Amino acid sequence: MKIHLFFFILLFWVTILPARKRYPEYGSLDLRRECRRSNGQCKNQCLNTEVRIAFCIRPGTHCCIQNSK
Repeated sequence: MKIHLFFFILLFWVTILPARKRYPEYGSLDLRRECRRSNGQCKNQCLNTEVRIAFCIRPGTHCCIQNSK
């Protein structure tokens, strides 16, 4: 069992860690800030006058933007 743990840690060290150093922009996107930047609000449910464009941090919260019509 210890040998399996050793190989798992070795695989993680060889694959995941270099990818995080090479591509730091993945996983560091703050969706709440992006929602506020586009004049939206993170809510559990959008109103009828709002348009849902994306998720915020949790999949249950939506980025709601006022409908322009």
